[in-house]
Amino acid sequence: MSKIIGSIGLGAMGGEYAKHLLENNFKVFGIDPDKKNSSSFTLYGGILLNNINDLLEKSNVIILSLPTVPIFHNVINEIENCNYFTDPKVIIDMNTISLEDKLDAKNKLEKLNIFFIDAPVSGTGAQAKTKDLVVMSSGSEKIIDDCKDIFDSFARKNIFVGEFGNGIKFKILANLLVTVHNTVTAEALLLGQKVGLDSQKIYEVLNEGAATSVMLDKRMPLMISEDYEPATASMRIFLKDIDVISNFLKHNSMISPTFDAAAALYNQSKDNIPITYDTAAIFEQLKINNK
Repeated sequence: MSKIIGSIGLGAMGGEYAKHLLENNFKVFGIDPDKKNSSSFTLYGGILLNNINDLLEKSNVIILSLPTVPIFHNVINEIENCNYFTDPKVIIDMNTISLEDKLDAKNKLEKLNIFFIDAPVSGTGAQAKTKDLVVMSSGSEKIIDDCKDIFDSFARKNIFVGEFGNGIKFKILANLLVTVHNTVTAEALLLGQKVGLDSQKIYEVLNEGAATSVMLDKRMPLMISEDYEPATASMRIFLKDIDVISNFLKHNSMISPTFDAAAALYNQSKDNIPITYDTAAIFEQLKINNK
């Protein structure tokens, strides 16, 4: 696969993908309106461009890592307005959005000779820094195999999960668990504090036993220190993810009592927790509810 990559979205996840790709001798063109993200990208050796048409002209493989669904729609619309490409392009979509949005984008872009791969990841921004991510790729197995060096640059594992759309299905399952694990981590910490246990000792003991999880390991220290910025996964992005999960459950006539309870706490947080905060800040909403 080509060593020339385009990256649309250079935030907590996309910026780390780009950094690792640059460290692995890929040439990376990037676009992001956020000046801080763009500055970091150029500092690592990335080449910043002003428009999507130029990025597609210069790149054979493009990674999408976008913070909101409306931005995703805008980017797909901009790509649609580009010219038909004689040489085929590949877009690796790493976003957590609805299956319907992914299928719609795939159908639109194939008319422009652009192959669309569904490849969300399991992991946080902190895990992206250390390449501790798992890619759940779906779509053309041949194209995904051709992209192996790309995935290997920023993830510890890529799992091919079958036909297009299976990637986002697995991502929704993963995020359902993350929602519950993050919330119950906050509950365990607050209960421990209320009964007089030392916060650091709560973390050390629980993290060694059967009750641990990646969320407890990564997020309980942030809850203890109340250190929510910069976010490894922001409340803004995760609130979007919760909507995706909720709609997926409804569409498939599934009742999920534990997820619904956790999601309700996140929805309450909209009035109290800055959307730029890490999702560990759900601990602050739980404290408010327990005053």
